[in-house]
This record gives sequence, C-alpha cells and structure tokens, in this order.
Amino acid sequence: MTTADASLFEGGPEPERSAARAERVLAAASLADAALLERLRAERPAQLAGVLRALCATAPFLAATLVREPGLLFALAQDDLSEPRTREQLSARLDAALAAVPPPELGAALRRFKYAELARITVRDASPELVPEENALEPLRELSALAEAILARAFERIAAELARELGAPRWRSAAGAELAPRFVVLGLGKLGGEELNYSSDVDLIYVYESPPPGAEPLGGGPRELAPADYYAQLARRFGRLIAERGPEGFLYRIDLELRPEGAMSPLVPSSDRLLLYYDGYAATWERAAFMKARPIAGDLAFGWSLARQIDPMIYQSKIDFAGVESIREMKARIEREHADADQDIKLGAGGIRDLEFVAQALQLLHGAHAPQVRGRSAPGALAALAEAGRIPAEMRDELLEAYRFLRRVENRLQMEDERQTHALPASGPARERLARTLFSGPDALARFDALVQRAGGAAPLLDHMRAHAARLFSSPRMAEQLAALAERVAGEIAASPDPARATNNWLRFVEGVGGRSFYFGLLLDRPELIGRLVSLFAMSRFLSDVIARSPVLIEPIFDDPSRFVAQRSELEQSLLALRREHGRTGSAEEGTLAAMRLFQQRELVNIGLLDLSGKISQAEVEAALTDVAEVCIGAALALGREQLARIAPGVHDVVASGEFLVVGMGKLGSRELGYGSDLDVIFLYDLPGAAESEVALAQEPFVRLAQKFSWALQTRTGEGICYEVDAQLRPSGNQGVLVSSLAGFARHHETHAQLWERQALLRARAVAGSPRLAARFEALRRALLARPLRGDAGAEIDRVRRRVESELAQESARRRNLKLGRGGLFDVETIVQ
Repeated sequence: MTTADASLFEGGPEPERSAARAERVLAAASLADAALLERLRAERPAQLAGVLRALCATAPFLAATLVREPGLLFALAQDDLSEPRTREQLSARLDAALAAVPPPELGAALRRFKYAELARITVRDASPELVPEENALEPLRELSALAEAILARAFERIAAELARELGAPRWRSAAGAELAPRFVVLGLGKLGGEELNYSSDVDLIYVYESPPPGAEPLGGGPRELAPADYYAQLARRFGRLIAERGPEGFLYRIDLELRPEGAMSPLVPSSDRLLLYYDGYAATWERAAFMKARPIAGDLAFGWSLARQIDPMIYQSKIDFAGVESIREMKARIEREHADADQDIKLGAGGIRDLEFVAQALQLLHGAHAPQVRGRSAPGALAALAEAGRIPAEMRDELLEAYRFLRRVENRLQMEDERQTHALPASGPARERLARTLFSGPDALARFDALVQRAGGAAPLLDHMRAHAARLFSSPRMAEQLAALAERVAGEIAASPDPARATNNWLRFVEGVGGRSFYFGLLLDRPELIGRLVSLFAMSRFLSDVIARSPVLIEPIFDDPSRFVAQRSELEQSLLALRREHGRTGSAEEGTLAAMRLFQQRELVNIGLLDLSGKISQAEVEAALTDVAEVCIGAALALGREQLARIAPGVHDVVASGEFLVVGMGKLGSRELGYGSDLDVIFLYDLPGAAESEVALAQEPFVRLAQKFSWALQTRTGEGICYEVDAQLRPSGNQGVLVSSLAGFARHHETHAQLWERQALLRARAVAGSPRLAARFEALRRALLARPLRGDAGAEIDRVRRRVESELAQESARRRNLKLGRGGLFDVETIVQ
C-alpha cells in the first residue's frame, strides 16, 4: 500500500495539502523499496505515521528531502526517537558519514547530514509524547549541538586543507622553542547559549593567538603568511563552505557583527586585541553579548582561556543601574529600528528579546557578587537568579513559561519553509495553520490565542509600569490601584482587534508617562474609557506614537466621543489659544513653536479617533488633516516674517515690499494629506512694478523667508516636529534655487520643464501668502496646463512610471509596495493625471 491515509492529518495544519505531500513521499519510498515500506506499515505504523505528520504537515519543506532521499523515511521510522542526541553522538555520526568523502564533496555531505538530523529533531519536537511542553527547550539544545558538530568538523577539514596548501604559521620564542599560534571559533548569541532555533544565524567571532613577547615568525611553508593574513584566509574559506547552498539546502548563515568594533575590525582579531577591547572599550551591550561566548571549533582550551580572562571584564562590581540602563537604551534602539514589530514574537513587547534582556540585565547587575548567576542561556540565568534570591520564584516561573511557549512558536513559524521569520500571522488561515502545528482539535486557534495573550497579560504590564514609575508604587494604596488598572487594561487588550499591537503601544505610552501620576489618575477616574484608548493603541501605531511622545494628548480621549471635525475658524482659534497659553511661560517664539506642535498633534488624535470609530469618511479625514496643515503653514509663515523683522530688518523690508506665496503640491495641493504626510511645497515671489534686475536681487531675501518658514515647521523641539517640508518639486528640483520669481517660474515651464513637472502642476494650489500673487499663479497654472504636450507624452509617462517601479518600489515576491509598486497608488494617480 503506497497511499497516505487522509485521517492521519485530520485536526492538523492544512490536512489536504499535507496528505498530498505524504502521497509523494510514499510513492518515492515505494519505488526505492516497496517491501520495506510495507513491512514498516505493518510493524511500526504509529512511528511511520508520526514521521509523515511531522515532515508533511508541521515542517512541509522537509517532505521534499524525503522524496529526494527515501532512505531517510525508512531510517526515521526505525530509529529510537526517545532521546535527543548529544554533541558527542552527533560528532561520531558525522565522522562516520564523512569517512570516505573526498574534499570536493564535503559541503554536500555536511548538508545531507544536517537535514537528516534536522528531520529527526523535527519529528521529536512535533510529537508531544516525545517532547512534552515542559521540555520545549530540549530541541534548542539539540539544534545547537548539531550546529556545533557540523561547524567543528567543517573547520577541521578546512584548516587541514589550508595548512597543506600554505603552511600554518609558526613562531620561535625568545627562549628558542618552536610555537604554533592557536585559533578558535567562538559562538555567541543563541549558539553560545545553546538555544539555537530552527533557522537561526550563527553569531561567531574568530580569534588567533597573539605571539609571546620577543617571538619571531618562522618560514618554511609553501607560502609564508603572517598569522593575521593566514587566519583571515582560513576564516573566509570556512565561511564560504558554511554559507554555500546546494540541492540539499544550506548549512548556516554566519553573522560576524558581534566581533570587536563590528564591521570596522579585522575579520580575525588577535587575542591581545580582543582582551584590550573588552577591558577598556566595549560598550555594556557588547559585554552582555559576550556573556554567551563559548568555544565551538578550533582550539577549545584556548577559547575557554579567553572566555575566563574576559569574564571579570563583563561582570564588574561597578556595573550598576546605569549599566542596566544602557542595555535598556539598546533595546529601545532595536525597537525604533523595527517599528513594525507589533506582531513579532522576538522583537515585539513581551517577546523573546524582552525576556532575554531581563535575564541579561539582572546578570550584569548581580554577576560580580553572585558568580552563580553567570550563565550562557536565558532560562539557566533566570533559574540561577531565583536560586540566589535575586528574583522571586513566581517571576522565574512566569518568565520561563512564557519563554518556553514563545520559543515553541518561533520554531513552528520557521518549520513551515525554513524561513528566518518571527512574525505572527495576524489572522486567517495562516494563523490557524500555526495554531494547528501546536494543538489539535477544533479549539486549536482559541487555545493558541489564549496562550499568546497569557504570555502578555496583566503581570508584564504591571512590571513595566513599576519599572517606569517606581515612585508611584511606594504608596500601598496607589500600588493597589495601579494593579487594578493593569488588570483592566489587560482585559481590554485581550478583547481588542490586535492584542499584540495594543500591548506594544500601551508599553510605549507607559514609558512616555513615566512617574507622572496625573495621567494614570485620569484613567483611574474614568476606567470606562480605557477601552477607547486601548482601541486606538490596537488600531494605529502612528497615533499611538504621537500620544506616547506627548501624553498630554491623552485628554482628547476623554472628550465627547460624538464630536465632529473642527471647522477652519475653530482650528485657528484653538491654535491662537495655545499660543497665548505657551507665550506666558517663555519667549513668544518658543511658545509659538510649542503651540504649533501640540495643536497639530492634538488635532491628529481628534481626527484619528473619529476615523477609527467610523464617524467620518476617508475623504473627510484627508480634508481635515489638510486643514490642520494649512493652519500650521499660516502660523509658520507669520513666525518666519516676525523672525526676519527681529534679526534682519533690512531683509524684512525687502520681503515686506513684495509678494510671497507658498504653493502646496502633491497631496497637500489636492487636499489628500495622510496622518504622516510630508508637506510638498514650492515658493514663489514677485515685486510688482519693479524692473527685472530688482526682482532678481530680491530673490535672496525671499529665500531667507522660505528657510525661516521651513525652520518653524520642521525644527525638533521637546514636543517633536510639526511637519517635514519637501521642496523638491521646485524648478530643477534639488539643483534649483529654493525660491523662484513668478516670471522665472513661467519661463522654466515654457522652455525647460519636463513632463513630470507638468503633471505636478495638476495638483498645485496656493496655500499661504499673498492673495494677489495666488490669483496670478492660478491663471499661469491654467495657461500652462492648457498648452499642447511636446513629443510622445505617453511613452515618457510610462518611462517614469517604470523607473519608479524598478528603482523605488523595491518589490519582491513577498513584499508589496502599495504606493509605488505595480498597480499601486502611484499608478492610479498617473493614469488619472
């Protein structure tokens, strides 16, 4: 019998597709040895079924390996899968597999071995009876042992080959003894911590031994190379072998960024250089990274000697909360660089990286005085910290439970097609598939979602509040109220449309609030409105960031939820009131800058709340955002004039005698601004009745005004910026002068303008400045647009569109650019224009 029983895959991920893969596997196995397959069906049906479920459903990319190598199916069906293999066992098996392999076939043999053992680990990991939930970290250790065995044997082969070819470096000591420098490959990160996941990079540092004082190099090899050059060649050859891909797959992606000085340092630093760096120059985060360093290949004794020498440099008695704060700053930087990490189980709030940071920060803080907490794995560190009384046992248990679950999810995500991903599918079939790789039955998705939420929940929220508002917890009554608030927020997050994003944005809000009790007090006084705030956090990263930067903007959350969009006159009055308020506490200029920013941010939140609640249409959102921008533009222009009058009266006199115009382009011109839009503008001026030479001389003063205008909008203050100003659509783009006279603008469009500039005029609109110049510009714009197009306009439009698509959209099979990509917003706008 060579067909798959469809019932094997019921309740699992993608049952029909899994059964189809199993059919192909069994067909290949039958062709290879039909009698053995039938015997296994009769004698070991449960184990054969487990192998098929694991490799055709949980890790479907491995089904192709079984089709290519049917013997692997037979081996797995007969193997004793009850225990993981140790590093020693894996090394012995690899030695046997490589015994008769010639050098040209080394890479292929290593890859075959990797995928055979990876298949075995997968079968065990996917079988709850073999690897129950409490042993969820066991496969990580076996994956690490597999990588170690492969890297060590690969290095030995490459090192022996290079020594025969070039001759290994040797020294003669001052006493006359002949010495050979030692070399080690150190594993850091998850490899060093024996926590490698299914598709991890391997973080490595190569180090060669510095010569002893007075030693001299000895020649004698076919090519005499200095140790630095020789070992750099060795490292490059080793790296090529490990990264090489073939029909069998690949071995590992190597990351060398953790070596001293990163990409700026030599590929292989000397031991002296390594020790000097960690003793005097390494940042706290680099010391934290080296906590996991472990010799993987080469001279292991030399590697352990280096690790022991660097240990005191890591766990310094002077490390205090400032050192821990530097770890927190690095974490914040990573979060900024991965601003879309809401659904990321590694980088998102409460994810794997968060748990590792907790463990490492506590190790740095206590490791000098409590050596027993020094360890290379996060789970081991948490256990040791609890044993040493540095954290409560309840905290250890909660963090370990979350860590085990997240690492299981991480492996299941990567088992699908060996992709290096940590992104949770938000919903739909992909999330259902992921859930069914972990749980069986109709409630698999519900169980999965509950555990994802529990990995978050109230406790991490409360811990975060305690970390950023420790003073508030000194009052038992306030601590009790904040605990109740965390419970309420956690409940609303669980009921929100996107709990992961809501959690991430709540944590950012807490960091922004810090120890200011006023904002927590607002929520405690009006708990019925917490849902409104959490809903915003769940639905908009942009608006959440605005509130996190300026928690005062939480107040619109408590306004009447049935209010409508403010009219233009109301907006102007609102900004005027803020200017008066802020003008009392500082200079008029500083007050205006602060007022503009708070006004813009408050109105963004107001509009966003109406938008998220479905009370206004998309067109109304865009029009409202444009009104807010135009009020800010008017204020910025007025402030620019005031500044010139104060610091450059002569320049101001020229400007006051003429006319100046801010022209909105792009989405500003068409009144279609989005929440994070830049302001595309051009600047025009004129001196009515003046000679052409006088008009030309007046250009520089008007440039000064345009610069002051831009400064008022995009200078970063404590409240942030108002808008980025983009003037690239002016004549000749970035190469042209910032401000054009109206006559010069007309000449450019009559003689030199390209077709895209004609297109841009379609949406151009005066937004601030002289009404008279605005009317003259509009008449000119219409006249220019009415002129016939030159040449083959259709071909030129298509050329520009294709160039945008190829150079700027950067689309791939897995990444779509909704604005600039094929069929995106730019294409729609181009067709209309």
